[in-house]
Amino acid sequence: MLVNSNDRGGGASRMALDLLGAYRAAGHDARMLVGDRRGDQADVEECDHYGPGAWADLCARAESGLRRLPRVRGRARAMAWLRRSAIPARWADHLLGRDLGHAPYTRRMLAGAWRPDVIHLHNLTGDFFDLAALAPLSRAMTVIWTLHDAWAITGHCAYPINCERWRAGCGSCPDLHRPPAIMRDGTAANYARKGRIYAASRLAVATPSQWLMGLVEQSQLRPWQRRVIANGVDLATFRPGDRAAARAALGLPRDAFICIFVAYGASTRNPYKDLTTVERAVALAAAQAPHADLRFICVGRGPARDDDPQVIAPGYIADQARLALYYQAADLLLHATRADNAPCVIAEALACGTAVLATDVGGIGEMLGDGRCGWLVPGGDAAAMALQLLALLADRASVERAGQSGAAWAAAHYNLGRQAGAYLDWFAELRAAYGEGEQIELQR
Repeated sequence: MLVNSNDRGGGASRMALDLLGAYRAAGHDARMLVGDRRGDQADVEECDHYGPGAWADLCARAESGLRRLPRVRGRARAMAWLRRSAIPARWADHLLGRDLGHAPYTRRMLAGAWRPDVIHLHNLTGDFFDLAALAPLSRAMTVIWTLHDAWAITGHCAYPINCERWRAGCGSCPDLHRPPAIMRDGTAANYARKGRIYAASRLAVATPSQWLMGLVEQSQLRPWQRRVIANGVDLATFRPGDRAAARAALGLPRDAFICIFVAYGASTRNPYKDLTTVERAVALAAAQAPHADLRFICVGRGPARDDDPQVIAPGYIADQARLALYYQAADLLLHATRADNAPCVIAEALACGTAVLATDVGGIGEMLGDGRCGWLVPGGDAAAMALQLLALLADRASVERAGQSGAAWAAAHYNLGRQAGAYLDWFAELRAAYGEGEQIELQR
């Protein structure tokens, strides 16, 4: 059983869904439980947000009515209001800044007629999973938690940018609005409660980068076993292709130097993504090389400004084959971020033979094969990124070589089948280590 906050909407959901498919392709009865089901796969189920009771049933029916309406502004907020109202303790959590989830049905929803041997957790934010359930679940069966960010070790935020309070209990949080945002400073209480839960749990923890595992090793999260397992991508979809053919298919200029930025919900308002640095770098490079045909594609945001024909913004691309076509058409992926772990977009670009120019943040440096697949610049330094971009405009051969190296590196290190196999082998080892005699029944 894979568990994630949703099945569509960012790298963690993509990774969980890809692993679900890989586990099933390997012959396993795998299913996925999410807090917000946005797709239509039959093996993905949304958890019970309401449970029994007349009032809860009324709220559930009201949400069902909302879901039949088109996606309009405010619908998600209305659904969150209904879910909190169904269980008043959720309102208390929300108002007091407690973000560990109040889902009293978490334990029972995994103890039905179909009971998994292994629970593979991913992102648990979104008020759908009660973190306190980790203790009984991990005593009853094998539980592996793949961390896609640092939320598990902080008092509320996904990444503690320039903040060291997570090392000493949090409290007096400098930024309550940093996602996942909270209304009041409950960070010290959240941190302390996480520590008590982890102490009572038997968890195996995986991270996609050594950088994040380094943070785990310095935190109060003390996993029973831990491993670094790199994220994989579907190499049948994300693969090198004919650049000219890809550009023709997308209506892009054949001889331009095309840079691409890819992010779910790409926006200058996202405190972790750094689209601003990328846009400034492209503008600086274009000003310094006015005769170069430099184009910029921003996937995840749209539409582009009508007064700037050099910028192309196709919006969010759900079709993976079409997204791969954009990578194949590009000369260079530009990736700037204020905080990141091991972004899937870099693995996807490399697999398509697209070189990478990125900021040296989090685990990104680990992904570029000791510099053979791309270039790193300091975080937030648009001038440095522009300078490197200008050098690459003048040396397209080095960009081509880096792209070829990236494809080989991705095939060896970011293969989805390899990632799924590493997890399946670990699951078997963990189940054997638990021992049949140590399994206990979940309380229903």
